[in-house]
Amino acid sequence: MGVVYDCKPNSLTYDYLIHGLCAQGRTKNAKELCHEMKTRGFIPSSKSYNSLVNSLALGGEVEEAVNYLWEMTEKQRSTDFITYRTILDEICRRGRVQEAMRFLQELQGKDLVDGHTYRKLLYVLEDDYGNSVS
Repeated sequence: MGVVYDCKPNSLTYDYLIHGLCAQGRTKNAKELCHEMKTRGFIPSSKSYNSLVNSLALGGEVEEAVNYLWEMTEKQRSTDFITYRTILDEICRRGRVQEAMRFLQELQGKDLVDGHTYRKLLYVLEDDYGNSVS
């Protein structure tokens, strides 16, 4: 991103642009901007990461979404319930319900979800995908 009116982009500038690009489904541009942001020494916010993970998962790039999720946890950014649910839903929609269950168990094993969130996500999976979860 170039300098406009002698204003250099800061972390907030990148965060809002990444969020906006993701909202438009322009994940390729959002990933490029996220990379640029990181090369300039900024760490994306939770909002940027959640937007990117959700957008990637909904766009069918589930594996890349999971990679960004792990990166986000390494950078100690918080993941929201919607992000976890989106990833799990998209894995299940691809017919990989058992993989979604393993992923949920991995999240719990790494203490990324507490007991309440785990049960809530498990309930959603059971409600939406029925006997396939068991």
